[in-house]
Amino acid sequence: MRNLHKLTILSGGLILCVILFIYIFSMERVEIRTIEIRDHLFTANRLLALADTLQFVNTRSNTTSGVDKDALLQHLSERYGPVSFVSIHPRNTDLTPEEQNRAARCLKNAVSDRDKNGSRFWGKEEHIRTTHHTYLKNKDVVMIEIGGNRGDDATEFVKLYNPRYIILEPLENYFNILKEKFKNNSRVTVVNVGLGIKNEVAMVSIEGVNACATSKFSGANGKTLLYITNATKFLMNLGVGLFDVDLLTTNCEGCEYEVLETILSTNLINYIKNIQFATHSTLKGLKDPLGRYCKFQELLQRTHTPTYQYRFIWESWRRNDLL
Repeated sequence: MRNLHKLTILSGGLILCVILFIYIFSMERVEIRTIEIRDHLFTANRLLALADTLQFVNTRSNTTSGVDKDALLQHLSERYGPVSFVSIHPRNTDLTPEEQNRAARCLKNAVSDRDKNGSRFWGKEEHIRTTHHTYLKNKDVVMIEIGGNRGDDATEFVKLYNPRYIILEPLENYFNILKEKFKNNSRVTVVNVGLGIKNEVAMVSIEGVNACATSKFSGANGKTLLYITNATKFLMNLGVGLFDVDLLTTNCEGCEYEVLETILSTNLINYIKNIQFATHSTLKGLKDPLGRYCKFQELLQRTHTPTYQYRFIWESWRRNDLL
């Protein structure tokens, strides 16, 4: 009996050691992936605005790092024209009584609006999400896509406009597909990460044709890793705020809610000229998608106006000063 007791203790200790090893290994992988993202994105000399900005800016405190502020401003001014060195700060997201009333009406009509707009959009007008953005023909524009998948939209954007283009894709297999697809285009950078409200590693199952329905919100836990980082922090690390993003487009199976809410909680939204997004409001794992959609409609209206809109399906908004 005493030997059995010792064996039980020994087995328990061995199991704890294995669990500890797995945890440490997974944390090391996150750190290694973070370094890979940083090195790939900012030392490839592909997107000069992004690489140059990171060299100077410590975005956590939003102060210059290693170079004085005047040198930064002169450098950016010479390359991109006059810029302002800004700080990103919180933004009030409480709705006014008038905004609350509009949001309530939005919620009341949500299901009927979604059904009506879905039948109008899919298969008939869905290509508007690429053909609409003719302003991207300017050679100096910067575009970010969240949720690149296998690059169907990206191929069309490159064909039509060939912008300076960052594609985020958290599924490693599809990241590799994108990297291969655009390996000969120096204006395209692909990053193996997703955006959300916090830094996390999610375990998901591959779902849908070409993984198009894979989502951390679907409730289908699996063995595939998704590396996700805070949307605001990622964009600040790119230097957004020192320059504008001409188009941020988001199609990431539910992460749109976290991305939009995170960006709209700061004045970072002021540095995004156009923002386009899908909604995926029928995902069962999403908490209150219709109510959240109606709220960020009101928050967006403070700075932007829709340029096309299929409510609860797909839409694009432009900063008011550009209209």
